[in-house]
Amino acid sequence: MSLTVKKGHFDGLSGALEDIGKKNLFPTTYATDHATAANLHWHSEDVLVYLVKGKTYFLDADGNEYQLEAGDLITVPAGILHAEGAVNEPVVMLIGLVEAVPMDQFLVQRDPDELKEQST
Repeated sequence: MSLTVKKGHFDGLSGALEDIGKKNLFPTTYATDHATAANLHWHSEDVLVYLVKGKTYFLDADGNEYQLEAGDLITVPAGILHAEGAVNEPVVMLIGLVEAVPMDQFLVQRDPDELKEQST
């Protein structure tokens, strides 16, 4: 499995919310106007990211860059190494999770070495 991007998958906030509802996801919002690029990490849950406003990118474990703009959906399967790119303009993302996760466990950035340990 790998990161997958659906370009122009939805139109605006209402389109993202409609898709989240159809998929029975648990949504939350992430909004910022500046963020440094994240280190390579993984999550224990599948994550669907709906970019509602702005532009950003994600990187996979091989360094491939996935450019995103408003209307794009990126799916990050559980256990897949990735990094969210730097943000230099206002962005708004709706994040959909397949299961409700307690706040202290929500989207914990897990160390790549932890993933290696689990696969041995």
